[in-house]
Amino acid sequence: MKKIALIMLLTAAVFSVHANVLIYKGDSTNWSSCIATYDKGKFYKGSSTNWSDCIFTYKDGRIYKGDSTNWSDCVATYKDGKLYKGISTNWSDCIATYKNGKIYKGGSTNWSDCAANYKNGKLYKGDSTNWSDCIFTVSSRAGLPDAMIVWTVYHYYRIYFQ
Repeated sequence: MKKIALIMLLTAAVFSVHANVLIYKGDSTNWSSCIATYDKGKFYKGSSTNWSDCIFTYKDGRIYKGDSTNWSDCVATYKDGKLYKGISTNWSDCIATYKNGKIYKGGSTNWSDCAANYKNGKLYKGDSTNWSDCIFTVSSRAGLPDAMIVWTVYHYYRIYFQ
């Protein structure tokens, strides 16, 4: 009996690490509100994990268009808490900075430049944690790199970075 319980516990642990991460619009976890799925380095439209629905690939700190890992398809690079345009890591190409759960515009970490805030599985506008300011809900943080949190906000809500 103990062996069966141990096997079940280990199986649950293995599958929970490899579970898809669903990203929902707003404060919802309703299936119809799912805007993206992250699974094994791939970012898909909606709740799909079909290769044809792959919109981004994350590998070695770089985010690529679609299912590609070709350098010419690189849309962003994530390094040391900063998201850069394309393959650049030049400070002038810095799009956003991620520090202590907050996403800032460009290379800034000034509170007035806070574009979004990640707390308890939710992304909020600016420095807010008010439910009415919730822009995304993340089903699980396990396996979701910081880079993809920053990219999600930037990709879907570029207006916060202007």
